[in-house]
Amino acid sequence: MRGRLKAQQVHNLRKLLDMLYTPAELASTVGFTRRQIYRVYVPEGLPCQRDETGHLWINGCEFRNWYRTNYKKTKLGPNETYCLTCKGPVPIYKPQTFEKGGMIFIQSFCPHCGRKLARFQKNLWKK
Repeated sequence: MRGRLKAQQVHNLRKLLDMLYTPAELASTVGFTRRQIYRVYVPEGLPCQRDETGHLWINGCEFRNWYRTNYKKTKLGPNETYCLTCKGPVPIYKPQTFEKGGMIFIQSFCPHCGRKLARFQKNLWKK
C-alpha cells in the first residue's frame, strides 16, 4: 500500500499534537516529504481542511488516528509469509529450512510472482 511509513516515522506520530499543521510542518515532524501528503494521503481521504486562501491544514491527532486505521499492521498466519512484490501475505510454497548465523529460517517462493521469501523461525543464540 502506498504511503506506508517506516518504523521510526510511525514512532514519530506520537509527537503530533492536537493542533493544525501545514503539510510542510507535518512532514518534517514525522519524517517524510510534503509531496507524499498531496500525492498519497489526500487522494486516500486524509481528514484535512482548507482555509479561505486555499491552504491545507491537518490536525495532528486526526492524522495519527487516520493513519493507524488505514494502515494496519498485517498479521501473518503460521503457514504464511509476506511478499514484497505482491504486497500481502501469501502461503508458504516449496519450503526449505536453513540455518545461518544462529538463526533458523524457512525459505520459500511466492506462488503468484515467484519471488524468493524468508520467514525466521528460531534464534539459536537467544535463551
